[in-house]
Amino acid sequence: MSGRGGVHNPFDSDQAARRYARARPYYHRSALDLAAGQREIGHARLAVDVGCGTGLSALAVSELADRVIAIDASAAMLRAAQRHSAIRYLVAGAEQIPVGDGAADLATVGGAFHWFDQASALAELARILHDGATLVVYSDFFHGRLDGRPAFAAWLIESYLPRYPSPIRHAQFDPDAAARAGFGRVSFCESEYQVPLTRAEMADYLLSQSNAAAAIASGVISGQALRTQIIDETAAFFRDDERAVFGVRVWTAVRRR
Repeated sequence: MSGRGGVHNPFDSDQAARRYARARPYYHRSALDLAAGQREIGHARLAVDVGCGTGLSALAVSELADRVIAIDASAAMLRAAQRHSAIRYLVAGAEQIPVGDGAADLATVGGAFHWFDQASALAELARILHDGATLVVYSDFFHGRLDGRPAFAAWLIESYLPRYPSPIRHAQFDPDAAARAGFGRVSFCESEYQVPLTRAEMADYLLSQSNAAAAIASGVISGQALRTQIIDETAAFFRDDERAVFGVRVWTAVRRR
């Protein structure tokens, strides 16, 4: 799906969605706990999860709400999403959210904000939230570190990423843009977490990233060939499993009229 500024989300295929659903770590509940540490988040009657992908973020927010409307612009990602009685999945973009004005008590965006046109998405998020409701935007990122294996980061940065660069994306959350859209009291925090991964699991994780999805979609390399290449090239960095270091960034903001 093409968007403004030449941004194209590469996850709009069933193959990419399956790779994403299989390999992404579930950190979303911890991110919401970090947000709650910055600002009290009460139980919501209706929460809206924007850019929900394969539903991990929606499952996390379902613990904080009676009902969740989870939207994503990719029908393929939603076909791979985990079903839950409290979650309704809809195909829709962040720039046109199918929820009434002031209807939501909580809105969340997990790992997807950089695919949105920021001004349009923030205006829509402000529209659907009532006065005093909370917006939580969060994202994880791979540090490129395996605990105790510094050579892996050198391989990733100097060899792998130059061959398969990240596609163009929009900016991350901008507090000034949020203020212009009607949000105040923005807070920010970040943390780290570790995930034990085997070499095959690391290959699956790297295949789930946007740079790999873009390379595969463009025909530069097949998914199986890239997976084999990663497994072969990372053999020296893995014994059985290693602890991969991830970071998570969390912004919270309050809707003000």
